[in-house]
Amino acid sequence: MNWKQSFKGFVLFLLYIGTAKLGMEFFSFQPVNLAVLWIPSGIGLIGCLFFGYRFLPVVWLASFLVNKDGLISSQHGLDPFGLYLSICLTAGVDTLQSTLAYTFWIKKIRKSLSSAKDNFYFVVYVCFLSSLISILCLGGILYSFGYFYKLNFSEIVRTLIVIIFGDTIGIFIVVPFFMAWRKFRFEDFSIKLILWTVAFILVQAVIVYHFPYLFFLSFLILIYLGYRFQIRGVTLGVFLLYLSSILMTRMGVGPFVYPGVFDSYIYLISFLIPFSILSEFITLQYQRLITYRFELEKKVFDRTKLLRKQVFEKNKAIEALHTSEKLLSESNRTKDIFFSIIAHDLRNPLGAFKQLTEIMYTDFDSHTDTEKKDTIFEIQNSASMLYGLLEQLLDWARTQTGNMPFRPKQVNLIALIAKIVDQVEPTVKKKSIRILTEIPSELAYVYADSEMIQAVLRNLITNSIKFTNEHGEIKITAKQDEDGIRVECQDNGIGMDSSDLEKLFRVDAQVTSIGLEGEKGTGLGLILCSEFIKLHGGEIWAKSEKGKGTTVSFRLPDRP
Repeated sequence: MNWKQSFKGFVLFLLYIGTAKLGMEFFSFQPVNLAVLWIPSGIGLIGCLFFGYRFLPVVWLASFLVNKDGLISSQHGLDPFGLYLSICLTAGVDTLQSTLAYTFWIKKIRKSLSSAKDNFYFVVYVCFLSSLISILCLGGILYSFGYFYKLNFSEIVRTLIVIIFGDTIGIFIVVPFFMAWRKFRFEDFSIKLILWTVAFILVQAVIVYHFPYLFFLSFLILIYLGYRFQIRGVTLGVFLLYLSSILMTRMGVGPFVYPGVFDSYIYLISFLIPFSILSEFITLQYQRLITYRFELEKKVFDRTKLLRKQVFEKNKAIEALHTSEKLLSESNRTKDIFFSIIAHDLRNPLGAFKQLTEIMYTDFDSHTDTEKKDTIFEIQNSASMLYGLLEQLLDWARTQTGNMPFRPKQVNLIALIAKIVDQVEPTVKKKSIRILTEIPSELAYVYADSEMIQAVLRNLITNSIKFTNEHGEIKITAKQDEDGIRVECQDNGIGMDSSDLEKLFRVDAQVTSIGLEGEKGTGLGLILCSEFIKLHGGEIWAKSEKGKGTTVSFRLPDRP
């Protein structure tokens, strides 16, 4: 046992002695000096609830010290041995009562006084039956030692009845009060409860002194205390009601004062016991109703939360289904475009290729060397066009399946553009187009995939050449933006209207235009450019005005 438990046991020991002295001083009657309200019976049970049967020696010692003075003053012709023997046996009876009360508590009450069944067993077994058995034993001891020499049989019976109810009430008012207030914390302190308790005492005093016939109003106040402050309020009210009522009756004031002292206490106790039991029972039922309501609200809240979760998951599943449908629709559109390219764009160069080879095969001997050379040149152009188209289809398919390798590194933009300009130089010279490059030296290097950026720049430059008139101009610039480097390809060609501009980078709205000299394209070029720039984490856009040219820009983020 640690020091905290020892201190708690010592406090209970002092409370036992103090309340016993209080009972003998203010709640007892002569000639045997027995109390009509024995609070120590409740304290003995509380000690057993804390320490078990180990507390019983403390009960015996405290009872011996308390009963010594009371029995000595009431003894009649006993020698010292008989006197102290009776005191020891009386202390043993108090110990027996605590033992019985604690045993009934263990056997009959499950955890605490939290149900009507527990309260019934508490009143009948713990309070009443333990007091009845112990007081009958006490009566036999006191009678055998001659303490009832001034009383006749009828008075002895009524005395024992009063004492039985006194011990019963002692357990009944103390233990529930302890159970309700044992976990009290300072933040639980209620000014309103104190004010209502004071008002309860004052109203009761006024009723007792001036309107004794209205004593039943105390019951209504008890019910309100239970309603307003639940079990703490009603246990405090019952405790104070018993103390004040018995004290005033002891002083000869109130509606229960009769010529016979036993009658006064019996009537008072008979009136108070059902009052207090009923008020605590009603409070308990109200508290259980509140608890049930709280549990019901919690269940409704949990069910609502679960339902919302299920609705959210269902909506999420529907959203995922819509997303899948959208992806499937886009996939179908992509497939349609793919078949369209195969059906139309591949058909023309393959048809030309087939036709030229048939001519060469059929009339080979009838053609001159110059004609043969021109035919071979046309075959070469068709093969080049077909090869370029297949390359674009392959690259586009790899971007769609995620198999496009991405190898970023430091790339020299100026060198890449110069290389592309050299490749398109014959076409540029034929149309007398000027290509200007304005890239500052500090922006010459970008962090990108060389092959992808080269493909993007080649598509933009060849498109500009295709739609720029003779003696036109194409300008390629690079500028520093807040979130990366912006590269622009600007021409002063034929431009396009807003409806075609919106479709440039959309897979589902392919735009195929014929160049100024009949050049044909698949429409995949800018779509590939968009896919490549997205792989870099950048963006691409275009501005155009009919008859004034087009500017296509893309932004590459700074190196991470």
